[in-house]
Amino acid sequence: MKVRIELSSLASKYRSGVAQYTRLLTEALASSNDIETHGHYFDFLNRQPKPELSNKPSTLEPNKLVPLKVYAKAQSLNFAPAFDILLPNVDLTIFPNFATWPTTKSRFSATVIHDLTYIYFPEVVESKNLDHLRRVVPRSIKNADFIITVSESVKEELVKEFGLNPENCIVTPIPPDNSFFSKVPPQDLLRVREKYGIDPSKKYIYFIGNLEPRKNLKTLVEAYRLLSLELKDQYSLILAGGKGWKTELTQEAIEAAVNDGLDIKHLGFIEQIDSPALYQGASVFVMPSLYEGFGMPVLESMAGGTPVVASDIPVLKEVGGTAAMYADPSSPAAFAEEITKVLSTPKPSRSDLQENVRRYSWSSNIEQIINKVRSLE
Repeated sequence: MKVRIELSSLASKYRSGVAQYTRLLTEALASSNDIETHGHYFDFLNRQPKPELSNKPSTLEPNKLVPLKVYAKAQSLNFAPAFDILLPNVDLTIFPNFATWPTTKSRFSATVIHDLTYIYFPEVVESKNLDHLRRVVPRSIKNADFIITVSESVKEELVKEFGLNPENCIVTPIPPDNSFFSKVPPQDLLRVREKYGIDPSKKYIYFIGNLEPRKNLKTLVEAYRLLSLELKDQYSLILAGGKGWKTELTQEAIEAAVNDGLDIKHLGFIEQIDSPALYQGASVFVMPSLYEGFGMPVLESMAGGTPVVASDIPVLKEVGGTAAMYADPSSPAAFAEEITKVLSTPKPSRSDLQENVRRYSWSSNIEQIINKVRSLE
């Protein structure tokens, strides 16, 4: 089976959640003996970095004729030509970023819809992206031969909001990269601490994600305030991730806490190679999100043996199972209580946490995609 996947989200220095999913899916496709993988990306005037992949597609197909922004805007407004006019024929094209592009060289197309934040929390979505999603998501559901999403929770939302036939939607959860399972040596934990200026004399509570309203960092900062003086003396709060959008209130909460003498440090973007060490160096990972499509950081943390406190929203309970602790995302006091429990009781075994992660596999995801295409033939 010949499968083309759109890789433009990988041609960037900093990778979003969509880009991480695209990388993992592409590497899984490329490792399958049943699939000949073609990777397409825009590289106008050689300005974009080549997508970095450990398992490379059979063919990389850079489009040097037009900038991605120009084509994406035309597609969003529904007047773009087929992107693959000059490319070889394939059986399936996968579009991993919400929008189904016009195609003439693919028998079938599948589009990944990661979440419906734009419907349930439109106030936290960047305005230009909100307009784009309102245009393209309904069109994608109509035009794609099938939809791929990342959790049963989002599948249920798609069925509810769009009347999508459940048989036309497959769920491909996001197992972490193998690097998150490998135990990071103590000297590397220390090196990464030094690299990001993390106090080596203190333990730390960890969060990773953009500083956008949906991530609900104000609740985490307030929860840290509510910890006992003893715990705050022992533990820093370390935040990793870019500034995102609509960050003013989140930044104000962080700055106010720091000005009050609390040990909170925002690292900004981190290098992907350092991510396993930052998780494994933490005493607990906290994910206080108001809404998510999946919750990959929950599994990345557990893969390395670090316990998790997460919002008690359906998708994070789906991903964390019985291996995580949960709190009401509207209650800093509830998060402070659960964090205190985790820090005050014996740590769960690494094997128990990893057992929850291993419920998911990329081989199972690829098998689902292959079976769905065959059912359409």
